[in-house]
Amino acid sequence: MRLSIFNLIMVGIFTVIFVLFIFVKWQEKNEKIKTLNNEIAVMQTKINQAEKVGTKALAYTRIVRGLDLITGRRLSARQRNILAERLFSISNDYKIDPVLILAVIHQESKGNPKARGVYLSGVESGALGLMQIKYESALEVARSVDVKISSPEDLFVPEKNLMLGTAYLLRLIAKYKNLQHALIAYNIGFGTIDEKLKAGDALPTKYYNKIMQNYIFLSKRIFNDIF
Repeated sequence: MRLSIFNLIMVGIFTVIFVLFIFVKWQEKNEKIKTLNNEIAVMQTKINQAEKVGTKALAYTRIVRGLDLITGRRLSARQRNILAERLFSISNDYKIDPVLILAVIHQESKGNPKARGVYLSGVESGALGLMQIKYESALEVARSVDVKISSPEDLFVPEKNLMLGTAYLLRLIAKYKNLQHALIAYNIGFGTIDEKLKAGDALPTKYYNKIMQNYIFLSKRIFNDIF
């Protein structure tokens, strides 16, 4: 009987020791898992940051390459860099594809910052610069984008023209909530398109189709050049 009690006591002691051993090992393993999870979380954060940097770098590269394609040597390296930075910021802030803006620039001025628009008659239309924006339209949006202009000649400054032309286009997109209508209005004026929409008349889509063709062309060229 004593032997049985002794055996029970020993079994109990060994059981307690075993449980304590397992508990200690479990604690050690749990700490290792926590440490590993923390390391994984840190690594994932770094990976996400790297992906964001990579995405931004790619977006910026697309813009620079697109500017090179449509402006050629008409811009200095400094002007191109300023335009790229402005367009990159605009695309991020307003969630608009920068290649679409480049497609408009390509159609409007072929990338010539000194371009002057003319009607078929040969009379100047008043549209100026990269995005061929008129001075009156530029004045309407200048304050909203904090761009100071005091004469039509200011529209020949590439970065000012880009900011004002893009702001005007974004205002039209917000007005119509329809890219096609906004681009047509950019071309023929919102007053004209409003009259056509009110009357139920067919809209002229030639300009819009050209912008989309430019967009596809530039997207393919930029992609092929980068990759």
